Amino acid sequence: MTSSPVLLLCWARGAAGSDTYAIAETRASVARAGHGLADIVVVRNASSAAAALADHDARWVGFVDAGDELVPGALERLWSVVDGDPTVDVVYSDEATRAPDGTLDPFYKPGWSPDRLRCQPYVGRLTLMRRALLDDVGGVRAVGSRAVTELDVLLRVTERARRVEHVPTVLCVRATGGPIPALAPGDVAPACGVVDEHLERVGIGAESQPHATVLGLLRLEPRLAEHPLVSIVVPTGGTRRRVRGVKTSLVANCVRSVLERSTYPHIEVVCVADPSLDVWQRRELAALGHRVRIVPFDEPFHFAHKVNVGALAASGDVLVLLNDDTEVHAPGWLEAMLLYALDPGVGAVGARLLFEDDRIQHCGVVGVKGNPGHPYYGLPGDTPGHGGNALVPGNFLAVTAACLMTRRECFETVGGLSTWFPVNYNDIDYCLKLQRAGLRVVATPDATLYHYESSSRSGDVATDELVLVGRRWGRCLRDDPFYGPNFPSGNADFVPAPLIA
Repeated sequence: MTSSPVLLLCWARGAAGSDTYAIAETRASVARAGHGLADIVVVRNASSAAAALADHDARWVGFVDAGDELVPGALERLWSVVDGDPTVDVVYSDEATRAPDGTLDPFYKPGWSPDRLRCQPYVGRLTLMRRALLDDVGGVRAVGSRAVTELDVLLRVTERARRVEHVPTVLCVRATGGPIPALAPGDVAPACGVVDEHLERVGIGAESQPHATVLGLLRLEPRLAEHPLVSIVVPTGGTRRRVRGVKTSLVANCVRSVLERSTYPHIEVVCVADPSLDVWQRRELAALGHRVRIVPFDEPFHFAHKVNVGALAASGDVLVLLNDDTEVHAPGWLEAMLLYALDPGVGAVGARLLFEDDRIQHCGVVGVKGNPGHPYYGLPGDTPGHGGNALVPGNFLAVTAACLMTRRECFETVGGLSTWFPVNYNDIDYCLKLQRAGLRVVATPDATLYHYESSSRSGDVATDELVLVGRRWGRCLRDDPFYGPNFPSGNADFVPAPLIA
């Protein structure tokens, strides 16, 4: 029996003879990184990993690959997080890949993002799991390759973990890999099976499938067990502008696209209208059918108050806050958002929003040096993002109220949108209130709309609102766990700090 508190299971690669040097280097790397904290055992499949685990009494378990390099002090850094804290059950760090020319390509990971893990094996190296919890969930199972085995273990452990901590420092350099963590082609089908079992265990109505455009990533196809009434609240001032060259009533265009392109059957649309909504637009909305209602709003413009009035008038248990200058693009947008919104651990879900020319307008909000920022704003719609984070659903600090889904119970629990923010940042404030209540915020690219930004009001940001959001949430915006300290450029585009090889 080992006396070391950490057991690292090292996956051998290829034939036995070709592994010898890489395994020896890995052992030396672990010794430099751990100063006796870890033992390393070479394993070739899930069965030998389970056997190795049974032969050791280590309190923490992790996986490495032959050829991985742990930086000096890596295990001590992780140990400083878990030692003596019984609430931390999983801890993981950032990693890098060494290119053939010796340069390092860092992958700076977000804080714990369970909604991303289901579609991308982003956690990777270096990860430690509490042994007692791993034993409780059934240990290592034979479900496929090393990548699928690790994904299965991580899903089962984190389902029951009390806390999952992220150390935003590169502690492992991998010999192989690319800029987007992904599964090997042969691992996609068994990984879908592992994720499906996980979805069933946690009660999420979806089925895992291969990603539509990126090999090695997954996506969730909604399989909803319930279909609650969704109330879509559309504040409007009746603005008209040119959309694709044609002068258009924005609210009528928005509502028509919702009704004609959405495949979800159980919806109502609540338009909260200023007196400036003229009679012709009112008739146009009325002609769209009984699922559309107009609620009067006779006060000066106040977006937050307007949304709250619409939510009070709505009948559904699920609310969608939707700007009148949006247009539905993907027909399954509501189902794609509902599969997250119906999760009791999620408070808000945001969509991917595109400009008229298909550039990115919104795919989540991050905190950048104390201010809210929109990642990849204005970049092409197929931008993959750092580590592929624009391609898959993930957890963020906030999402925009231009298209935000939330359960009514969540909306009412935190008091709706704060009227301290008449125009800007009421959505940031709302999402941070939800997170303070222990709920996650999800942004999903599987729900896509066009957003003709700031068409219905000025795009200027009031200084007093910026100051107020800083006073209320400055620490959260400075220490965004989903953005982290490794993107020092000052913009929100996840431009990584370089690593010196």
